[in-house]
Amino acid sequence: MGKSVFITEDPGPEDGGKDPEPSVVVCSVEQLALAHYKQKGFDQGIHGEGSTFSTLYGLLMWDILFMDGIPDVFRNPYQSYPLDLYTDSFYENRKEAIEARLQLLHAASAETLREWISDVWNAQKGKATALVSWDRFSSLEQAQNLACCFGGPFLSGVCQRLSRDLRHCRGGLPDLVVWRTEDCQFKLVEVKGPNDRLSPKQMLWLAELQRLGAAVEVCHVAAVGSKSEHLS
Repeated sequence: MGKSVFITEDPGPEDGGKDPEPSVVVCSVEQLALAHYKQKGFDQGIHGEGSTFSTLYGLLMWDILFMDGIPDVFRNPYQSYPLDLYTDSFYENRKEAIEARLQLLHAASAETLREWISDVWNAQKGKATALVSWDRFSSLEQAQNLACCFGGPFLSGVCQRLSRDLRHCRGGLPDLVVWRTEDCQFKLVEVKGPNDRLSPKQMLWLAELQRLGAAVEVCHVAAVGSKSEHLS
């Protein structure tokens, strides 16, 4: 069964153009939820699920992902990830470097986070890697802003969990990240359409993200009639 598709109304330009009639827009349940949170004051939002987090992880851990000195993980210069990335050996082979980076991340200021992401982005942008989706963020500035909203302690906690078991932890992350630029407040949102429910992985991640200090919630979208929707 495919995903639910919703029909909603687009009020058109905010300046009130010549045509007062709203247009009809077909959108996904996640797009509908993003519009809902924008109305609530969250001016920035991304529907990326795990790729939002894996991209930040890749940017913050790039040199560790591609570090030298680990036997038999790079067999040709065109690999987009080390061969042990999705195994228990990934963390064990780099434990000292990973733990040192996590400590630095935990203590990092907003300015430091911006510099780290900028350095990697400018040096590596466009290179193929399994973790970084270069088009996940609309710009370098958007990636930097989200990292600063998350803050060092939160990013350190997420990166620790991904480093220790990427194979099993890359799934189940929330659909949406929404945030307010003016005060750096953010929410992590799992969106559920009609007859959809949380998976065990999603419940585990929501609990972990909340433990790390994030505001998390489940946004339920239900069709009411044939042309309107309700979110809770």
